[in-house]
Amino acid sequence: MEEEKIIRFIRNKIHIKNAGVLMGPGDDTAVISYDSRHYLLLTADSIVENVHFTRDKATFFQVGRKAMAVNLSDIAAMGGIPLYALVSVGLPEGSLKLVSGLMRGMEKMAGTYGFDIVGGNLSRAPFIFIDVSMAGKVEKKYLKLRSGAGAGDDIYVTGVLGGTILGKHLDPKPRIEEGRKILRSVPVTAMMDISDGLSSDLERLAVASGRGFRIFLDSIPVSAAARRMSSCREEAVGHALNDGEDYELLFTVPGKFRDRVPERVGRMPVTRIGEITRDKVFEGVSGSGTFRMRPSGFSHF
Repeated sequence: MEEEKIIRFIRNKIHIKNAGVLMGPGDDTAVISYDSRHYLLLTADSIVENVHFTRDKATFFQVGRKAMAVNLSDIAAMGGIPLYALVSVGLPEGSLKLVSGLMRGMEKMAGTYGFDIVGGNLSRAPFIFIDVSMAGKVEKKYLKLRSGAGAGDDIYVTGVLGGTILGKHLDPKPRIEEGRKILRSVPVTAMMDISDGLSSDLERLAVASGRGFRIFLDSIPVSAAARRMSSCREEAVGHALNDGEDYELLFTVPGKFRDRVPERVGRMPVTRIGEITRDKVFEGVSGSGTFRMRPSGFSHF
């Protein structure tokens, strides 16, 4: 089965009985009742040697840092802030260089983003894997799901996209504070992070919202790395659509609030790239016309 079919199969087998679970599988994090002002956010993600990194291209510090970053990006996608992390690690050997490098990377992220590593597990394994479970919280008024986009909403992305294999995939920047600044500025209707590629993740957001989209390919913010990898603008846009591991935010805002969306948050650009449509059709628009979009981002299977 392909990755999406596996996920749907698992979701159909899970039956949640606790009324305190507001959102189970199907978004960037689970959402749990917490207190009068906040929801609890729970997420888990893993990185695996020779799938997400190779030893000849990544330092152990970078591996530890990335393991935390991908989970932080899920918390950012819900409008939240991180609180705690549990870390399960599999190692082929117990060398000081390996263990200290991983820990320095994870501790760096904990210090930067203000959460605590509170426990975990250690096991021998034939290759390095790191599985992180993270808890965060979000004010109820700021919680954002994938499913809230409405017809006529504008589609935005943060940062620039594509070419991550040239280095960004080992140094993702979770948009925790940037996302919260956007939420304080404008009424966001739906949000998620871009992990598998814009073409795939935008379709997921549209499907979750029961809508379609029209994306303006000439407006997509293409990274300098994607341009270096490409011989023409069209090829660079393809990288921006499909490379994955951007860990930028993808969000929607009603069109009537367009003037309130900031063009930049700090040094990070915010770009309008399309609109949500009532019809469940996924379209790309370029100088050569309009055509049907298909998800072509990363898939594990």
